Amino acid sequence: HSFSLARRLRQAGIRVVVDLEARKLKKALAVANSLAARYSLVVGDDEIASGSYKLRDMTSGQDSTLTEPELTRLLVG
Repeated sequence: HSFSLARRLRQAGIRVVVDLEARKLKKALAVANSLAARYSLVVGDDEIASGSYKLRDMTSGQDSTLTEPELTRLLVG
C-alpha cells in the first residue's frame, strides 16, 4: 500500500522517500529528521484500514490526520 501511495504522490509532483526497513516509529522519525524532511507520513495497518494517514510536520512536531486527497492538496499547495 505504501508503494502505491508513494507513486500517486510522486505523480502529483511531491518528492517521496519510502523507508524500506522495518523500523520502530521513533527511529523512522529520527531518520526523516536526519534527511531534513519537512514532513513524515505514517502508513500502518490502522491508517490503511481507515483510509487516512498521520502526517507529522517535522519542524513543529504537529500531527494531522488526513485522507489521501487532503494530503495531496496540502503538500502540493
